[in-house]
This record gives sequence, C-alpha cells and structure tokens, in this order.
Amino acid sequence: MIMKIAFFDIDGTLINAQNGMMSPDDETKDILKQFQQQGNKIVIASARGAIPEGLKDILFDGYVLCDGHYIIYNNEILVDEVLTTPEIQKQMEVYQKYQGRPMFYGHHGEWCDCLDDELVIKHRVMFQGTDQRPENVVERYEAQDVDAISCCVLFETVEQMWKAYHELENDMTIVAYDHGLIRMDVYHKGFKKGTACKYLYQKLGIDQKDTYAFGDGVNDMEMFELVGHGIAMGNAVDRLKNIAEFVTDYVDCAGIDKAFYKYFGKDLS
Repeated sequence: MIMKIAFFDIDGTLINAQNGMMSPDDETKDILKQFQQQGNKIVIASARGAIPEGLKDILFDGYVLCDGHYIIYNNEILVDEVLTTPEIQKQMEVYQKYQGRPMFYGHHGEWCDCLDDELVIKHRVMFQGTDQRPENVVERYEAQDVDAISCCVLFETVEQMWKAYHELENDMTIVAYDHGLIRMDVYHKGFKKGTACKYLYQKLGIDQKDTYAFGDGVNDMEMFELVGHGIAMGNAVDRLKNIAEFVTDYVDCAGIDKAFYKYFGKDLS
C-alpha cells in the first residue's frame, strides 16, 4: 500500500478554543488512528510552538511547529531555528516604534512585558480559551535574556503592522494576519509552514499526490499549494477556501471526519 501523509493545523482545524472545544472528539481520534494503522502518517503543522493538552493523547508521527522552524519526526528534532540576540533586539526596537505588543516564545520560557494589555488578553482567549493571567512569564527582560524561537506581536491597526513588517521582512520570516486580531508571527529567516511540510514529505519519500493538508487560516495557503490535496475547514477564511480542493464542515461539526470519509471512506470501518 502506498504511504500517505496528512498535515493538520491546530487552531480552527483540530480544536476551537474560543468555543471551548479543546480536543477532537473520540470519532475523530479513532479515524486518525485507523489512518495510521493502514501505514500512513499524521503530522501537526502549526504556528504554535508546543502541543496543547487536548492533543497529547493522539500519537502524531511528527510535528511541524512554529510555522516550520521547529520540526520533529519520530521523536527526532530535524529543525530548530532559534532567534538570535540581534534579531530580538531589532524586533524590540521596531515594535516599540509602532506600538506592537510582543510575546516571545521559547522551548523553556516565555517573555512578555504587556500581559495585562487588552490585545494580549484577547489573544489568550482566542488560543488558550481563557483570560486568566499566565504564570512563569518573564515580564522584565533585555534582548540578551530572551531564548525564543518565535515572536507573536499584536497591533491596534493594520497600518502599524505593515510598517513593522516592512522594516523586518528582509531579515526574518514573517506570517502576517491583517484581519481579526491583527498580528504577526516572526521567526529566524527560513521555512514557512508550507515549505516545511514539503521538506518533510520529500525527506520521507512520499509523492506529492499522496499528501493532504487540513487548515483554516492564511498561514495555511502555502501549505495547500505545496501538497496534493488541500482541505479547508468550513470556518476557514475565504482566501483559503478559494484555493482548496475541498471545503469540509466546521471544526465543531466533525469537519475532519467528513473529509476523511470523502477521501478514504472505503478504507475506514
């Protein structure tokens, strides 16, 4: 049997923290397990740097995290691109200039000096499902204190965000969100989510026609363009739906299950 690989975004695809859905339902978990038992691979592909608790009972074969800057497969770290001190210093200066609210994330810590800011609280609600103030976040720091792989920076206006983007774009990899909660995810210059997924499936010797991706956001667009089959959730942004091969149901309405039955129904019990 030919090996297939499926990549899954997290937020809005496997979980929906804003609606209190912090884990896929049992049927979805069973479908993913059956897919693996047939010799196929399932891989997380997310801007997140760590897996939320609600997904830790699913034995994914690999993880493309931080939009491709931290890649793990079969418990082996393949890519781990940490921001340098000069990169962090430059970001801090640019964010101060354009009133950005930066949140730096590393493997062993977080750095944020604006935890009580309204935008930062909205971000917690969106991705953690709570407005509770987190513990163990370093709130006073200099660039040399930060050991981060990514920075999520929030802005009040799209204009501020794009000005910051253009000052950093030549030196760093940036994923910008100009709708909803206005923000950028900023990394060391390198992969994006899509090119990272391509790197992994080529490393495994899997043909593009046997690659699948599930997502809902603008940072999934490149991933859809580089896999064989892009499946957008019903709650996805229109730009992603427009390039998807198939649009399934909402994350809260068994969207993953319905797509799997469409593509692999004859192989699922």
